[in-house]
Amino acid sequence: MHSDLITTLQKANQEISRTVSRLSEADIASIYAALPPGELQSLNGELARIAARLGQLSAGQPKEAALESALSEYLTNLESLKAVLATVQDRLAKQRDQLRNELAHMNSARAWVEAFRAASLA
Repeated sequence: MHSDLITTLQKANQEISRTVSRLSEADIASIYAALPPGELQSLNGELARIAARLGQLSAGQPKEAALESALSEYLTNLESLKAVLATVQDRLAKQRDQLRNELAHMNSARAWVEAFRAASLA
């Protein structure tokens, strides 16, 4: 009855699990490598399509065991994805702040060098 939805959920579960696994790496460089352009947008689109399909299910309608199992795994995977994305966001924010600090330092050093050169030429 819901075999197409079950298959869709199973594929989404695999994709979410792969994404979570790749994003769980410890360093920033691996996070950049794990996020090819458009991948999160593609996953987001898939999750939106699934949400629309799930919205069509009747709340009181009994669900077959396979669908219940796929839904349970889907929910668990979404929670894992949420947690890993929060961690990635935090790591990237820290990296951004570090890069901003390094840029400010380089700009200060550049200004010092330019002032030193100007004073030396005078």
